[in-house]
Amino acid sequence: MTTTQRALARTPSRARLATVAGRASNYGVLCGRYIIEPGAFQSLTNDPMPKMLMSHEGPEIGEWLSVSEDEQGLYVAGRLWDNQPAREAISLYLGGDLIGLSLGPKKRCRWKTMRCGILLISHIEAIDEISLARVPGDPAALITQFLIGAGQ
Repeated sequence: MTTTQRALARTPSRARLATVAGRASNYGVLCGRYIIEPGAFQSLTNDPMPKMLMSHEGPEIGEWLSVSEDEQGLYVAGRLWDNQPAREAISLYLGGDLIGLSLGPKKRCRWKTMRCGILLISHIEAIDEISLARVPGDPAALITQFLIGAGQ
């Protein structure tokens, strides 16, 4: 069995700095040029889990522990690691500058294009990453829990 860098990054020995949870996506909300329809996440595979990034860039700042679909959309919960980018995210959150979550690239999707060019996404099988964001693409994709020092 070969151990990948991603697997090593997720070992339990990484200290937890905080836990975070919230709505990563809501059904029926215009997000730039697309709208996600109810049920689109039914076939979502969480193997591997999406990466946790800050604003869709840089190194991983933590890991998502659960990614699940409910009647409103996609709900996620995870923990931030004890590293510099995660400490910066905590500082932004405490300052009121980090409020939401944002889906990164989506894979194996099905959609219809409306006449106006908006995509109605009905099926998503994988998401590369879910970021903590200052301004989420979905204005209702908000952080609902942020517990600093949890699990230490």
